[in-house]
Amino acid sequence: MSRLSFGVWTPAPQAIRPDPPVRPSFAALTEYGGGVDESYLYAVSILQRAEALGFEISLIAQRYLGPDLDSWILATALATQTKTIKIMAALHPGIADPRMAAKMGASIDRISGGRFCINIVNGLRKDEFEIYGDWLDQEQPRYRRMNEFIQVMKGMWTQDAFSFDGEYYAVKDGRLPTKPVQNPYPPFYAASRVDEGMDVVARECSTWFVNYDKDRRNHAASLKRIESEIAVMQSRVEALGRTMTYGINALVLIGETDEEAEAMADEHIRAVANDPLTAVGTSGVGAALIGTPETIAKGIRIYQSLGISLFMLHFYPMREGMEEFAERVLPLVR
Repeated sequence: MSRLSFGVWTPAPQAIRPDPPVRPSFAALTEYGGGVDESYLYAVSILQRAEALGFEISLIAQRYLGPDLDSWILATALATQTKTIKIMAALHPGIADPRMAAKMGASIDRISGGRFCINIVNGLRKDEFEIYGDWLDQEQPRYRRMNEFIQVMKGMWTQDAFSFDGEYYAVKDGRLPTKPVQNPYPPFYAASRVDEGMDVVARECSTWFVNYDKDRRNHAASLKRIESEIAVMQSRVEALGRTMTYGINALVLIGETDEEAEAMADEHIRAVANDPLTAVGTSGVGAALIGTPETIAKGIRIYQSLGISLFMLHFYPMREGMEEFAERVLPLVR
């Protein structure tokens, strides 16, 4: 089985459910004034502690319509405040430009010493794209565009005079003297759910985040779905002569008993249901990493047996949950 790797979501208003200590700093993002942003300082403290606890990677969501700080700017700032943890910033083709993304990506990779990676996201929020100047809403063209977007980024990184004539992007003698630390380029991660998107992931990405039902009562069916979809993806990448690793996003809730943790999950669902802003990024209950440390460790091992090696986690409360996971669960699975 593959070596297990654990990551944390970078805390932001639409990425985690904010616990009471961080709520004021998230609320302040919508107000004028203040000094150095407190939500940024909170993210720094979480990632520095995550690094010390052995977490290896952090995902920064890109929420264009929320108060969240921009993921790529935040990634750059966090890269200067951390030493070993990989920094993954989300990116939306159609809103971002692949040539500028290649330039910025190479810059962040150099600033971080080769710790940068990209979460490529087609996006589901129509209003988000329209506000930022994109009206392409057909599923298949969006995946064709995502494919071209990645090809342009990779071409800019690897060729001294890159030319491309596609359906969505055209480049003539593109030049990017700034090269990333990682050779040939930083890795791409994705969570595409449809067949066309899985084709793009198989060709262009290094890690695929699996899908599961948001309702944890359907966990058994989700496990069967994950097993089936990993088999399909694996056949695609092997036919291309490539390799793929598999990840899962999850909320972890630890209790002294399974019943206590399940009650925490029920309360969590009620809380985020009443806060649409928070609910955008807190659907990880369906991964069912809920229970005692032993129950959660067993769940991780089941996922590992299906081929999943990367666990991108968030907790409630965030800091306390992360500490408890590192102290009580990690020793059981390492």
